[in-house]
Amino acid sequence: MEEKIKIYIPKSVNAILLKDMENFEFFKKDGSLNRNEFYNTLILNYYEQYEESQGEIFSHIQEVIRENTSLKSSVVSDIAANILQFVDVRNFDLSEQKYDIAIAVKPTKKSSADIEYIQSCLLADSTLSNYFRNMFASYALLPQDRREAILFKDTFEKIREAIESDRKIYFTTRKNEKPHIVSPYVISNSKEELFNYLICQYKSYPYSFRVCRIRQVKILNEGRDLNDGIREIFDKMILYGPQFAYQVRKPAQTIKVLLTDRGKEQFKSIYLHRPQPSSIDGDVYSFDCSRTQAFQYFCKFGANALILEPEDLQADLHRFHGYASKRYSQLTRTNKNSVNEDSGKTPS
Repeated sequence: MEEKIKIYIPKSVNAILLKDMENFEFFKKDGSLNRNEFYNTLILNYYEQYEESQGEIFSHIQEVIRENTSLKSSVVSDIAANILQFVDVRNFDLSEQKYDIAIAVKPTKKSSADIEYIQSCLLADSTLSNYFRNMFASYALLPQDRREAILFKDTFEKIREAIESDRKIYFTTRKNEKPHIVSPYVISNSKEELFNYLICQYKSYPYSFRVCRIRQVKILNEGRDLNDGIREIFDKMILYGPQFAYQVRKPAQTIKVLLTDRGKEQFKSIYLHRPQPSSIDGDVYSFDCSRTQAFQYFCKFGANALILEPEDLQADLHRFHGYASKRYSQLTRTNKNSVNEDSGKTPS
């Protein structure tokens, strides 16, 4: 198959596809979005799962019709097929009556055979364009972490195979060709259901890698090597956030934070990367999360969150805000000098 396939989709579906291209780093060498690679990867990795889910929905629709009518089986099947064509796209905003965003998919050498199979065996009374429109809409309805699992299906399967067989893996990453050899522990999604992370032991330390950035996974003929006590750290990473590795070179210590009334309001409203407190004693909140997570989360609070313990984390935030304060002071002086110079000029 050589010619491009034109597909008309709703704006809401297109927005999600474009966002995923950026979030999952489908870029060309010049930094622009690699739309065609993304579309072909989505088709290749999702159509079988999509067909299976469509088959389940189709069977359910038929069952409901049969239970409530005395129609012939052939009529029931026709009605169910017609309903099925609109199930996925109608889950989006019903005010979007037009599929006015046109996208073009050019089959690649890797995808051509599968697309020809879809066209020959899976369309029924639909067109290829409508089939892909509904498939893309179905994909867009899924949470972001599940969409990532579809796009990087082979990577997920390789890692899980290694974990099940208790073996190490070799891989590179998108931004670094340097090889990594790790003992994989688990793939865990972030609490916000945004990305998936490989939690593993790398050079005797706990690490996490975003799965969409992992490339060239190879399963080694070498058993996993997990240090004593590291599983406990892994379980904390799963609980608090797999993107935040623990600094095992420093002793584990409860993080204590003093929150003002405004800080407590911020803690309730700022959900992204929020750690779960292990205890609350008045204005003092205690956490068993990593220092990295505490720093990244509470640096947004300014004076409304003060780190009481540990002292090294307190010092880190002090330096962070102190440096920002110094830069703002310099900027303020520069602005004042600029205003004074302008005020001293003679009008032309």
